[in-house]
Amino acid sequence: MTRADVVTPITATVVAVTVARGSLVDAGLVVAIVEAMKMEHELRAPIAGVVTEVLAEAGETIEADTVVMRIASGPGSTRTSPDEPIERAASQDAPGSATSGVRPELATVQARAAFTDDAARPAAVDKRHALGLRTARENLADLCDPDSFVEYGALAVAAQSRRRDADDLMRNTPADGMVTGIATINAGSFDQEAGARCVVMAYDATVLAGTQGHRNHQKTDRML
Repeated sequence: MTRADVVTPITATVVAVTVARGSLVDAGLVVAIVEAMKMEHELRAPIAGVVTEVLAEAGETIEADTVVMRIASGPGSTRTSPDEPIERAASQDAPGSATSGVRPELATVQARAAFTDDAARPAAVDKRHALGLRTARENLADLCDPDSFVEYGALAVAAQSRRRDADDLMRNTPADGMVTGIATINAGSFDQEAGARCVVMAYDATVLAGTQGHRNHQKTDRML
């Protein structure tokens, strides 16, 4: 049996881990994505085999030469074709681990989307709560029927690229301060779901103090 480590060559922040303990991987498969100096770097499996340990998680900052995960080869450890699904081995000690087989492009989108959540901006949310107020997303969660809200334009950012870099805009101007989408409201009061379907929009005062922006106007126009 051959063993190999996946090591980050630079000090970086883990953006995503795309496999879990027990996942079968092919040599060259992207198993993690890290970010340094606003550049993303793919970490790939050096051998085909099974992931035996995952030692880093998304959001963690790690030093250069840190082992991110360990892989062991063995009989039957490789997939027979690229289209064969990756299966995650049963594991009771990895709750919340990333789902195995997530494509790196999807992992990047998921990491980007995470910046739109209130949890990604605790200081701004705490400031809002200190005023006795709630966030736009908290209000929408109460307004809409559970699991019915489908967001539009979540990855939009403020149109300020001439004076702010992409990372700053992503982290500090999510959705350009306007949360928009479709949902149902009080669906139980209607004979048909269509009667409860609504467009919902809310200015987010935790983003640029709720200032109207070019892209949130575009989103509003689109929703209307």
